[in-house]
Amino acid sequence: MKVIFTKDVSSKGKKGEIKDVADGYAMHYLLPRGLAMPASGTNVKERENWEKVEERRKVHHESEINALLQQISGKELRFSARAGTKGRLHGSITSADIATELSKQIDIDVDKRMVALTEPLHTLGTHEVVIRYGKDAEAKVTVIIGAKEEKVKEEKVKKPKKKA
Repeated sequence: MKVIFTKDVSSKGKKGEIKDVADGYAMHYLLPRGLAMPASGTNVKERENWEKVEERRKVHHESEINALLQQISGKELRFSARAGTKGRLHGSITSADIATELSKQIDIDVDKRMVALTEPLHTLGTHEVVIRYGKDAEAKVTVIIGAKEEKVKEEKVKKPKKKA
């Protein structure tokens, strides 16, 4: 029996595929569970229409991703953090910090999982960071970490009391 898979079925077929399967398997397993539908004339036409819509959606999604990556590419993110004398931070700049700052700059939510850091940034200076959106889509941003200037507390000097 020829069926059109409506969902992915491991080792049998993927969503949208037309395959020939055993009649019993189709009648007792695939069709009752909604995993497939018979490959009749109208169902095949619906599948073709679905493929066209899916292709248009995919192209539109790719163009949105490319526009987003162009907007992100080359951005400079500036952070100030407390650091020791050798330029090592007291703490770190994480992917969540970078995602939050980038989200503020471009007005689009950036997930921290998109920021490709192997480990948090622990030193002052300029760092290149990759922002990944999918397998092949990525952009680079520059992260500049400067030393935070600390205010020195002025000690109150006691004035001697005047003797009368």
